Amino acid sequence: MTQKTETFSFTIDGKQVYAEPGETVMKIAGKNGINIPGLCHHESVSPYGACRLCIVEVFWGKKSKLVASCIYFPSPNDIVETNNKRVRSRRRMIIELLLTRCPDVEIIQKLAREYDVEKTRFAETSGLKNEQRCILCGLCVRTCDEIIGRHAISYANRGTDRMVTTPFDDQSDECIGCGACVFVCPTKALHYEDIDGKRFFEELHTQVPLVKCRLCGNAFASQKQIDVMMERLEISREMAETCPRCRSSSFGETMAQVLGKYKAGEAVIGSDKFS
Repeated sequence: MTQKTETFSFTIDGKQVYAEPGETVMKIAGKNGINIPGLCHHESVSPYGACRLCIVEVFWGKKSKLVASCIYFPSPNDIVETNNKRVRSRRRMIIELLLTRCPDVEIIQKLAREYDVEKTRFAETSGLKNEQRCILCGLCVRTCDEIIGRHAISYANRGTDRMVTTPFDDQSDECIGCGACVFVCPTKALHYEDIDGKRFFEELHTQVPLVKCRLCGNAFASQKQIDVMMERLEISREMAETCPRCRSSSFGETMAQVLGKYKAGEAVIGSDKFS
């Protein structure tokens, strides 16, 4: 769908709304207080349309079509319904498939309750591998690529064997050990542990040595991650080599000293004593 170049109006759930160039239906709906579910969407990365939970129905006269709202750019006079009978029915089917693949994932169980899905029709016939946590939403892959600027992980295989992994299921030299892939995962399919000065990513077959904080001595980040922080945030090496806890503590102590001086009358805003 071609993106528009000027602001225009269309309708969502009977409400007239306005779209800016490049805005998707999901984004516009959110701005107008209309919640559309989605597991593969995050504002910080490009939309992907993998989970399909965000489907909505778009009407053009007597014709309509189900589309993924996270990748659909509306047109003037579109009529969009986000929660009608057809949409809810299709979402229930998607939730059944997700529940078949990942029966123990809390967020999927929550969606099942919200959409009155008590059991799945596909448990015995789908051919999907049960008891997984990964739904192949791709958030981890896009985060690593687009935000971190690395290609440490990607998709491998096809069909029911498709998975997110490192190249050749081996140690990824591209990984900086930041853990962004873990934090962004909606189903907690990824995790890491810091053990004896190393960060272990079990599902990604990768371990990264950590650098110790210059103040407390606790290992907290890899050298690659520190280098990226210095480059992206333009901070000093001294700051980059300080763990978040000590950084926060140091800032708090500095502010306490400054406020203490101010209250005691030893410093005046604007004077050369205020430091």
